[in-house]
Amino acid sequence: MGRALHGYLGMLKLGKLAVLRMAESVGISRLLSASSWRRRRLLILCYHGISKYDEHEWSGLYMASEKFRRRMEFLAHSGCTVLPLTEALQRLQEDTLPERAVAITFDDGFHDSYSVAAPILESFGFPFTLYLTTYYVEFNRAVFDPMCSYLLWKGRHKKILKWPTLLPQPALLEDAQSRERATVAIQHYASSSNLSGQEKDDLLIELAERLGINYRELSEKRVLHLVTPDEARQLASRGVDLQYHTHRHRVCRTRECMFTELEENRHHLKRLSSAEPRHFCYAYGLHLPEHLGYLKQYGILSATTCTPGLCSDRTDPLLLPRMVDTSTNSDLEFRSWLAGTAQFLPRRSIEVNPGEPATEKPTSVPEPAAQHH
Repeated sequence: MGRALHGYLGMLKLGKLAVLRMAESVGISRLLSASSWRRRRLLILCYHGISKYDEHEWSGLYMASEKFRRRMEFLAHSGCTVLPLTEALQRLQEDTLPERAVAITFDDGFHDSYSVAAPILESFGFPFTLYLTTYYVEFNRAVFDPMCSYLLWKGRHKKILKWPTLLPQPALLEDAQSRERATVAIQHYASSSNLSGQEKDDLLIELAERLGINYRELSEKRVLHLVTPDEARQLASRGVDLQYHTHRHRVCRTRECMFTELEENRHHLKRLSSAEPRHFCYAYGLHLPEHLGYLKQYGILSATTCTPGLCSDRTDPLLLPRMVDTSTNSDLEFRSWLAGTAQFLPRRSIEVNPGEPATEKPTSVPEPAAQHH
C-alpha cells in the first residue's frame, strides 16, 4: 500500500472521527442508540487476539488486555444486551431483539482466547462464540504464518537477515515493508515446498536461531499457539459456543474443498463439544459468490464476514457483517458502533491477515491463496 493511499486513509479516518465526535456531543448518538431502528439491528463484534505479552505491539489484530477489559466495561454500562450468537440471530428474524443487542465472536482460537479473553468475558457474564480452526488445535505448535511475521518483528534489533536459500536479498528488519517481503518469501517457500506442519515448525526454529530468539521460551509461553483439545473442551463446558472456521484456515474455490474443510472441522469440533456446529466464519473474511451455495448445501445456518456493519432482518444470513475491533480503533469508534452511528459513515472492510497490522481495504475479494497449514 503506497504512501498516498496511507495518507488518504488517514485523512478519511480523521474526518470520520470528527463526525462521530460531533454526533456524540450534540446527542445524535444517544438518540439513535435508543431508537427502534437500533433495536431492530444486531451488532456482532469480532476479535482475534488479546495480548498476553507484546503481541499488540506487533499486530493491530491483537489488543492489549487492559484495553479489551475497558471495552467490556463500557459495554456493560452502556445499556447493551450481549446475547449468544444463535439466540441473537433467531431473535433478529423474530423482531424480538432487546435494545442495543450485541453478540461477541472470536476468530481462530488462539490460546489467549482461553487464558486472557475468556476470564474477562466471564467476569462480566458475557457469552461468546469461538470460530475454531482445528488443525493447530491437534498439532499444537505455533501457527506458522503469523509466527513468521512475529519472529521477524521481534528480531528487528538484528537489523539484517541474510538467508540466501529463502530470501532473494537480505531483509532490512528495521523496515516494516522489508519484513513483510521477507515474511511472504518464507511463507511462499513453505507453501511451494509443501512442507508438513512439523517441517514448518522446524523452519520457524531455524528462523528464530538466525534472529537470536529463544523459540523454546516462546513455545512454553504458548505465543501464537491455538488452544489445546482439553482447553477447548473446558471452554465448551463453560458455555463457550464452538463453531466452524475450516480445519486448516483455508479459502476454498471448489465444493469438494469446502466440504472437506467443513467435514474435518466438524469432526474435530464434535470431539470438543456436544453441541452441533451450525454457524461459520469465513477464513480471512474472504467470501466468494459460490461459497453461499456450498454453505447452504452443507446446512450452515449463518456465516460471518469482516465487512463492517450492523445486521438487520434483511441481511443475508450467510453474509453477516461484523465490527472487527482492533487495537487501532478508538473508544469513540467503539461507542459509535454500539450506538449505530458508525453505520451511516463510509466503511471499508478489514484486512485480517494476522501476519501484519490490521489495515482497511476495499470490499472486493482478492485471489484467495493463503492458509495457515
